[in-house]
Amino acid sequence: MPSITLADLNPEQREAVLAHDGPILILAGAGSGKTRVLTYRIAHLLADRGAPPEGTLAVTFTNKAAAEMRERVSALVGDRKHLPWVGTFHAFCARVLRREAHLLGYTPSFSILDEADALAIVRQVLNEANLPDPPPAEVLRSRIEQAKNEGTLPEEMAEAATSTRERTIAELYRLYQQRLREMNSMDFGDLILLVYRLFETDRSVLSRWQQRAQHLLVDEYQDTNHAQYLLVRALSAATSNLFVVGDEDQSIYRWRGADIRNILDFERDYPNALILKLEQNYRSTKTILAAAGAVIQNNRERKPKQLWTENATGEPVTYYTARHERDEAEYIAREIVRLLEQGMRPADIVIFYRVNAQSRVLEEALMRHRLPYYIVGGLRFYDQREIKDLVAYLRVIANPADGLSLARAIGAPPRGIGAKTLEVIAELSAREQISMFEALGRLESESRVALRIAKQASNLYSWLRELMGRVSAMSVRAILDQIIARSGFENYLASMPDAKVRLTNLSELLAAADAFDAEHAEGGLGEFLEQVALVNDADQVDAGGGRITLMTLHTSKGLEYPVVFITGMEEGLCPHLRPQDNDHEIEEERRLVYVGMTRARRLLYLTNALSRELYGNRQDTIPSRFLSEIEHNLMRRIAPEYISSSFVRPPPREPYVDYSDSQLPEAEQGTEADFNIGAKVYHPTFGLGVVKRREGRGDGAKAWIAFERGGLKLLMLKFANLRPIAD
Repeated sequence: MPSITLADLNPEQREAVLAHDGPILILAGAGSGKTRVLTYRIAHLLADRGAPPEGTLAVTFTNKAAAEMRERVSALVGDRKHLPWVGTFHAFCARVLRREAHLLGYTPSFSILDEADALAIVRQVLNEANLPDPPPAEVLRSRIEQAKNEGTLPEEMAEAATSTRERTIAELYRLYQQRLREMNSMDFGDLILLVYRLFETDRSVLSRWQQRAQHLLVDEYQDTNHAQYLLVRALSAATSNLFVVGDEDQSIYRWRGADIRNILDFERDYPNALILKLEQNYRSTKTILAAAGAVIQNNRERKPKQLWTENATGEPVTYYTARHERDEAEYIAREIVRLLEQGMRPADIVIFYRVNAQSRVLEEALMRHRLPYYIVGGLRFYDQREIKDLVAYLRVIANPADGLSLARAIGAPPRGIGAKTLEVIAELSAREQISMFEALGRLESESRVALRIAKQASNLYSWLRELMGRVSAMSVRAILDQIIARSGFENYLASMPDAKVRLTNLSELLAAADAFDAEHAEGGLGEFLEQVALVNDADQVDAGGGRITLMTLHTSKGLEYPVVFITGMEEGLCPHLRPQDNDHEIEEERRLVYVGMTRARRLLYLTNALSRELYGNRQDTIPSRFLSEIEHNLMRRIAPEYISSSFVRPPPREPYVDYSDSQLPEAEQGTEADFNIGAKVYHPTFGLGVVKRREGRGDGAKAWIAFERGGLKLLMLKFANLRPIAD
């Protein structure tokens, strides 16, 4: 394998790629080329250091990132046959479990449940437990997921319980796990938790997989949860050759278990670690980078670093205040039309929002202007009803113990086998200690089931059983063709009101199967189902689709666009806070905005509204605190005329006067009449300001005030501690 050239790397990137063995943390700022460093590091290990491909392991968080890394490594080393394994945490753990599952009481053909199926099992467990005061299914599911993210088993949760409620949840967690085992199924959390626990209890298994991770590289280390942290420590313990890349300023998944301390405490965990920083940004303009930096520097939970760029200064960040959410959406649509007329492409533009509920009015505005768009994070392709129905057949064929998938397949198309018959199947399964699939084939011996229904069940059982015997020699496409033909699935879809859409989705699934078969000559049904199960929101991004992209800020990680709109920059929305939230939540929200801002290459728009209807309630709003953290000279301010026409472009700054307490009049705080539009005021925190707009009367009176140091603020006059300043 020929040596690779490092001429394309800057000095800091080159130092990271060439670093000696041992624990290494690369603090890679936004747009600093972390994927380039990771791929060059892998290529360097293979080509120049003689690292065996089978002993080199790289893990990341999205299939998209993993595919990009594989392609880049292949291009660098010029060898597609002898490459290391590169994939997501969950894909790696699924790979381990396909080989080692028998040690945990599973078979290698176990099913991987999606979130909807996991919640369905939780509901079953709650129904059967018949508790007097059960927790809501969503709450129980969340607690189970949290426990798995922390690496906690049911018995450990029970031991730590300090209340009856906690003991109840621990018992329900145990029953949930028992049900999954009976179904030979796992949820996403199990993939990580069970592998770590297996490594912890079986040293020979751990040693076997440590040989596959003599060099372990981890992308997006700031997004790891505690279970993933424990897994990484276990895998790297034999050699300490751990190379992690991350940025604590981009840690935005605390709500799903990510622990920022994993990256902040890396030196504590690995005292001899080498720490390197990548601070040159290749993505954004100087102005965008300065604005984003001004926001994130207000966080305390971070390591000091200063991003810089050789890119052009670029345009100011546009800050638009709308009258309401419809005005905001209309402004964005009109601005996009203008950008397209100037030569931008729809695919160059993304609109970010904090919560999905914001997307409706944005969609309406884009449709009015006939602008093509798509939403990332909506209903996934594999969550479409007809796709889940067909995949259910595949899962039963691969794993006959999967009773949940069997129940779904039985009903699509309907065969007259209803809820009561399913209860009989479940009872027979439990009584005879056989799978629900085997119980399906024995219904003709059950007097409680009508002969017509029993024959339908027997027919379904027979052709599925026959297909199971041949599946190892069949392509995924061939299996699907057999299911569609024998079940009458295509005619079933054709009879539906929205038949055209559903038949199109069916064609898409068949095309996906063809693509899988072409790329996986030695693959099979199990690997296809695993690929389907592990698709995530980020994999829906279609950069070449010729459409404007809409997505939540949480989905924005790892992406970049020439033009970025961040909408809803208001207190209570962005940051999305509740009264009980603390500094940790505020810092997470600030990181989220920082991630959104640093997705922009050329143009960045920040928008908010004076009033917003959300979830059926309309409220006046206050501009996001993050806006006031950006220096005024970095922004082009646009606001409705009735606030002040002078805001269309920033007015010349008045000379700054330091109104210290000794210079202020000794009068009491001003009355409402002292704060008319145009009046000068002083605030102890924000300094000198000018009243730009008034709202309400009496105790509810508010004023929009443009402050010298704090930007535009909406304050309640009764509580604002303002003092009038005479001209």
